[in-house]
Amino acid sequence: MITWIRNFFRNWVIAYYEITNWFYVLKIIRKHRQTADWEKYNLRADWVGRIYTVLNPQSPGDDGDTEEVMRLKYTERLKPISIYLDDLGLGQSVTLAYEKIENTGSYLFVYYSIFNVITVWRVFLLITFISVFFLSKLDTLLYERVAKAASYIINLVF
Repeated sequence: MITWIRNFFRNWVIAYYEITNWFYVLKIIRKHRQTADWEKYNLRADWVGRIYTVLNPQSPGDDGDTEEVMRLKYTERLKPISIYLDDLGLGQSVTLAYEKIENTGSYLFVYYSIFNVITVWRVFLLITFISVFFLSKLDTLLYERVAKAASYIINLVF
């Protein structure tokens, strides 16, 4: 039982730090979105706080390379962007994911905030729990008022 309580509070502390980290990433994006370096690296950002860039093949001969060779080439081309994000203070706050764009040799690279404790399911369950709790309280409150009004009307009529 003690371990469960300790893990519960530890997860709340981690969730707090993840949320503050996310707000920090949003603040940095908002501050540097219009700078020349941001445009130089062709970076884009969305309202969630993800940073996007697309890298195209540099030469026509790149299309024949294997997937592993292409990853290595793109990793080399991403180093200046990673250094720039490090200079902004986002090196420890974001992680990189990528996917190949279909029918092209291009790749979409996405830097997003790191979340370990906060997941979609946990947020959904928390919102559901809070909704059920407050709706049950509202139901009780409404029932008491309806019962009081009904007894008042019955007393008036009879």
